[in-house]
Amino acid sequence: MSRRSGFTLLELVVVMAIVFLLAGFGAVSGVGLLQSRRFDSGLQDLAIAARKARSRALEQSQNYTFEFTLHDPTRNLSPDDPPDHYAIYGGSERPAAPDWQPLPDHIWIDRTTIQGPPYRWQFDERGTVQPSQIGTILLQDGNNPDPGLASLDPHAPDLLYYLRSKQSNGKGLSRGIVMNTYLGKISAISVGTQEEAPPSTGEDDAAQP
Repeated sequence: MSRRSGFTLLELVVVMAIVFLLAGFGAVSGVGLLQSRRFDSGLQDLAIAARKARSRALEQSQNYTFEFTLHDPTRNLSPDDPPDHYAIYGGSERPAAPDWQPLPDHIWIDRTTIQGPPYRWQFDERGTVQPSQIGTILLQDGNNPDPGLASLDPHAPDLLYYLRSKQSNGKGLSRGIVMNTYLGKISAISVGTQEEAPPSTGEDDAAQP
């Protein structure tokens, strides 16, 4: 009796189908991972720029400003301001041509509780900001927006609680940076970690000693 060698056409088709299926899953996973890294990169870019502005204010003993623009161009200071950008500059007055820096592709500065436009943190020579500038900046992945924000008022004062709560942001679909004291302390939030969000106090965050 002769022993069969090789594969039948049907077996080859099945094997190729499995290979393509696994490759497809890998490609989707890879794209998702890349976009997640872009999201983290955008978050860190903003936090680093804000901290750099504060450091320069301290080092040079002068006011320094961190400014950013929202994704919605109608909410920015000028129609010419590029959405989802940020800049730092010396002094309190915006220069004629700020050195705007973009966030990674499809990463949006969706909303903020900081008063504006313009939206900015102005650090004095001690590295502190005015209490009125305490607030939260919220970022979104334009390819995977957070559906929970649809029911949240864009000007809601409890934006910080939304970011910190496991219930509302357990998967990190929204991320943000926070100035939660007038002393210039900056925090980056990439996922909710609190079991329950505290009740809203009517302020984004109370100034802490």
